[in-house]
Amino acid sequence: MKKLDKRVQRSDQDRRQNHISSYKFLLFNGKRRTLQRSDDCKQVAVLDHYHPTLLLYVLIALGLSLLDATLTLILLEKGAVELNPVMLYYISLGTEMFVIVKYGLTSVALMIMVVLNPIISERYRIVASLMFPFCIVVFGSVVVWEVYLLVW
Repeated sequence: MKKLDKRVQRSDQDRRQNHISSYKFLLFNGKRRTLQRSDDCKQVAVLDHYHPTLLLYVLIALGLSLLDATLTLILLEKGAVELNPVMLYYISLGTEMFVIVKYGLTSVALMIMVVLNPIISERYRIVASLMFPFCIVVFGSVVVWEVYLLVW
């Protein structure tokens, strides 16, 4: 093998900088919709555009979370007992704090799922398109159960 001159040899360092785009760029000019390299699937990568149905899934899950919080408060007024010790603590701090924490925890979990979606689907071979509908089914089941408790 021929040895290259030092000025011609490649360095192992990646000259590209990790740069998170500005909001204006993300909203109007972003072009990254998928991960292009297999190495990108092994690390957290920021995409500029996500599939439109992903937004729909996130909005439905957030709506169901708020509906769950509302129904929980109604059930508590009617004499039900909160079994989740974490939520019971925040309920004791007030209804506003309970709703803020519930919505905040759901939002953070969904954001993590959106960002890690390509990594989860690549590394664990989970069909990522089924991950969000599964969450919606779980939230929906909780809401249906709470409506059942209110009616009966």
